[in-house]
Amino acid sequence: MIFSYASWKEKLASAGKPAEQATAAAPAEETEEEMEAVSEETADIDLNELTASMDSQVQEVFFNRKGQGEKVQFLIIGSEAMNDGEPGYAELLTDALESSYEGFVETEVMSFEGTSEEFLMSGPELSTGYDVVLMEPFTLKNNGRVEIETEHVHIQNVFGEILSAESDAELVLHPPQPIYGAQFYQTQVSALEQFAEMRDYAYINHWEQWPSTEDLALKEYLTEDSNPNNTGAAVWADALIAYFTGS
Repeated sequence: MIFSYASWKEKLASAGKPAEQATAAAPAEETEEEMEAVSEETADIDLNELTASMDSQVQEVFFNRKGQGEKVQFLIIGSEAMNDGEPGYAELLTDALESSYEGFVETEVMSFEGTSEEFLMSGPELSTGYDVVLMEPFTLKNNGRVEIETEHVHIQNVFGEILSAESDAELVLHPPQPIYGAQFYQTQVSALEQFAEMRDYAYINHWEQWPSTEDLALKEYLTEDSNPNNTGAAVWADALIAYFTGS
C-alpha cells in the first residue's frame, strides 16, 4: 500500500468522525414472564467477578441487561482467521462465555473472507439488536487494499448500524493475528489502537501475549500461510476470554 505514515497521522482525526447511522425498527421487547425467567436463571452469576477485566462502558452493558432481566446479545465479527486452529478463537471464546455466564450471554459469530469494504458491500444484517460487538476489523485483509483512515470509517459504519437498533451497544476492537516480519501492517495495527483510544472504544491488545513480530518463535504460532495454528488460536482466545470472563 502506497500510503505514508505522515499522511496517516494527518488524516487520523477525520476518520474518527461518526458515520451516519442507519435506521431500523427496534427489536421486539421481551415479555414480563421472559424477563423474570432470565432473572431467575442468572441470579447466581457474579457479574462483578466476571466483568472485572472489562472497560467500564462494556461492563455497564452487562449490568444493565441483567437488571432489565434480559440476556446479552454478543456478536463476534472478523476474518476467517477466527476459525483457524482446532478449535479457533471464536469457538473457544463462545464456549467460555457459555460456561461462565450460564446462558446469560447469547453469542453469534459472523466471519468474512475479504476486506472491510467488501464486508460492507455484502450487506450483512447488523441491526437486529446486538448489545456487545467484538470486532476484528479485517486489518490484515485490508493491507495494500484499503487505506488506514478508510478502514476506520468502515468501523464507524458497522457500529452505526449496530447502534441503530441498540443505542447503548458497545464495540470492542481487537487486531488480527501478528505476522512475522510485519512492516506497514504494524503501522496499521498501531493506528487501529490509537483510533480506538480516540473514539473511546474498548481495545484488546492480544499481541502482548504473542512473540514479537521480529522473533522467529512467532512462526511456531502460525501456519505457513501466517494464519493462527492451534497454539496461536489458543493464545488469541486466552486474551479475549480473560477480558470477557475475568479469568
